[in-house]
Amino acid sequence: MSKNEEEVLKEFLDLPGVGMSKAKAIYAAGYDSLDKLAEASTEDLTAIKGITKKLALAIVGSFSDTAEPEPEPKSKKSDDDILLEKGVALYANGKWGQALQIVNDLIDANSNNIKALMVKGDIYLDREKFQLALDAYDSVTELDPEIDTAWVGKGEALTALEKNVRAKSCFKKALAINPDNDIAAERLDEDDRLPTFVDGLDEMLEGGIPTKHVVLVCGRAGSMKSSFCYYILHKLAEKDGRKTIYLSLEQSRQSLLRHMKRLGLRKETASTLMVSDLNDMVVVDMAALRKEGEVSEDIDWLGSIINQLRSYKESFGADAVAIDSLSALYSLTTFKNPRSELFFFFEKLRDLNVTVFLISEMHGDNLNQYGPYGVEEFLADGIIHIKTEEYANRANLFLGVVKMRETNHPRDYYPLIVDQYGFGVVRD
Repeated sequence: MSKNEEEVLKEFLDLPGVGMSKAKAIYAAGYDSLDKLAEASTEDLTAIKGITKKLALAIVGSFSDTAEPEPEPKSKKSDDDILLEKGVALYANGKWGQALQIVNDLIDANSNNIKALMVKGDIYLDREKFQLALDAYDSVTELDPEIDTAWVGKGEALTALEKNVRAKSCFKKALAINPDNDIAAERLDEDDRLPTFVDGLDEMLEGGIPTKHVVLVCGRAGSMKSSFCYYILHKLAEKDGRKTIYLSLEQSRQSLLRHMKRLGLRKETASTLMVSDLNDMVVVDMAALRKEGEVSEDIDWLGSIINQLRSYKESFGADAVAIDSLSALYSLTTFKNPRSELFFFFEKLRDLNVTVFLISEMHGDNLNQYGPYGVEEFLADGIIHIKTEEYANRANLFLGVVKMRETNHPRDYYPLIVDQYGFGVVRD
């Protein structure tokens, strides 16, 4: 009897160096059992995104029937090394105070004891004493700038202190020293950002929206939420060569393109604005699907959306996706347990490994709720709110970044300008 995905992933997690993200990548590459994985070569595994040659060798080696090589003769340990091992053992048993005392004694006796300084940094990092951890790792890199694990430690501490630019440079340094440093590679991949091309917004977001985030774009009717998201995807395709998908549940593809053309977003300027496996920009017309036949109440629309996006990603590729809109999607869905079902919907969106924009109307008595069920704002990684304010018989637009994980950003609202040059945030 074949095993389901969850069972196989649990087996993969027992392999050396394989965490959940690596396990999912291996499974997605077609290795749906340990038996299949055992037949893979090192070259096969390194072709999978995120699997380094070092990790591939470890996985292949774990299936080898050959005898373990004879261990090399151990050199005699110094008294300091023996004492440090005692400190590490104490820490492993939860006695971090005693462990830290031993480590500090060793450093007091020899301020250049790199091993003790590394352990000190690791202890403080684990105890969430991030500035103290950073100080310890700084001492290590001053003594020996070629220790990649010290640079990773500095990067982790700086990330926790919300000093993301410096953290990124540390991870880059670690990867330059050791290209097989999986942690540094993963952290840099996590910190990759998509530019919005909205003038002034990328500066607010430390360079753009973190990749693989699920972001709510919220506002009242008429606040240009759809145009805002379409503009970002259009520019990503036109200026950055990114592959993007705009999934419309309300407007037909033709209507959507006509409207965007009036905003100056002509498909001629982005040769990728076609539904084709030869183009980068894919406009998916779900509205047409709704008109073609009777809509059955038995259809799992949340699951169908995920499956369709996954299919388009596999066929065309995708860096960013916009779903327009949550209200339209919810109108097709009968929820039995909204909190639970939406939690898994958001998690499946994250599993697509693309940046997702979810367009949402404001709800609640005072229109201060960012999603129909009031849980979307907690499930999302980011919230961009476009609000309208009436002044002198005119509705002015203002943009605020309410939330954006892994990003230091202002929380003020700024005028949002839309003209022949596109969208722009005025901060002066």
